[in-house]
Amino acid sequence: MLYYTETGQGEPLILLHSGGMNGAEWKPQLLALARNFRVIVPDHLGHGRSPMVAERLTVSDMGRAVLELMDTLQLPRATLVGSSLGGAVSLWITLHHPERVARLVLYRVGYRKDEDSHAGTRSMADPEYWRGVGLQGWLSDIHKPQGGPDAWKTVIGRVADALAPATTEHAHDLEILKQIVQPTLLIVGDRDPVAPLSQILEMYEAIPNSGLWVMPYASHVTASNTWRAEAFALEVTRFLQRQK
Repeated sequence: MLYYTETGQGEPLILLHSGGMNGAEWKPQLLALARNFRVIVPDHLGHGRSPMVAERLTVSDMGRAVLELMDTLQLPRATLVGSSLGGAVSLWITLHHPERVARLVLYRVGYRKDEDSHAGTRSMADPEYWRGVGLQGWLSDIHKPQGGPDAWKTVIGRVADALAPATTEHAHDLEILKQIVQPTLLIVGDRDPVAPLSQILEMYEAIPNSGLWVMPYASHVTASNTWRAEAFALEVTRFLQRQK
């Protein structure tokens, strides 16, 4: 069972965080989104307070865990907002269980992993990357339930493994994306090496009812938890409240 928090009332909105993080990634958007939606924020399998279920982290196991949470909460359908790895999970659910997804927001995630885009993911699996940006203490705290103060190093390694190009389940093609009928918003930074703009543009062309928001001068870290937080919540809300 996934650990989760819940706030607000209205249409169910599930926020799926990026790899190596936990539900706290969405804290800057929670208050704004909860004004209009019932916001459900789980920790992914093997992250934060949610246990692992297998030796290896996989996108499909993560997707099934989200579906089990929806069943527990008696939610036939919900809108999914997925960030990076959470976007990969959201896309997997949409393609394999479309009846469970009302609308879809894919944030800083493409539709497949290749060696070039995985290079950035591998770099973020290096503990020195997080020490360099001063977040190792926070990661240590949020992932202590995974096995102690050093468990965060295992967590970030699991993420890189789950997205390894040779074995990942995040490996779709454009023909499959054409089958997505849900209104879909694609959000990406214009300089993101992990979710290249060229790949996002291919998705925009393939998904029939899709919108695109490109953040200028932004890499994989788009500041959506600091000065862009208000704009992010506003754009997502506007998209979700569209009548068509």
